[in-house]
Amino acid sequence: MIIKALAFGLSLLLAGCAGASGQEPVKVTAGRFLSALASGDHGSACALLAPRARESWAPADCEGGIAGANVPDGVPETVSVWSEEAQVKTARDTLFLHESPTGWLITGAGCRHRNEQVYDCVVGGP
Repeated sequence: MIIKALAFGLSLLLAGCAGASGQEPVKVTAGRFLSALASGDHGSACALLAPRARESWAPADCEGGIAGANVPDGVPETVSVWSEEAQVKTARDTLFLHESPTGWLITGAGCRHRNEQVYDCVVGGP
């Protein structure tokens, strides 16, 4: 019985660690995206967008579109991950991400609550 309890406790501990480490790639991607925007590197920011977020603009105009999108600057503060979907909050923004075969990509940025369940985003959407 003690061994079962220890095994269960260890599995909970490992699950907690996996959850925290699973947030790190999301936080890194959001941070890279926000840093690229802040430094005016719109090409790098566009490279971190999921295809459906880039569809906001003509294929050749992602850089121009994202430059004029007015995504608030900031640093990732809180991260929530649900399987292949994630949300990152900064002091002034909410970003949404999706895990693709190549890594995490931004699906929505510059997002504000419209009501409890709906967000309006200046880039893509949730």
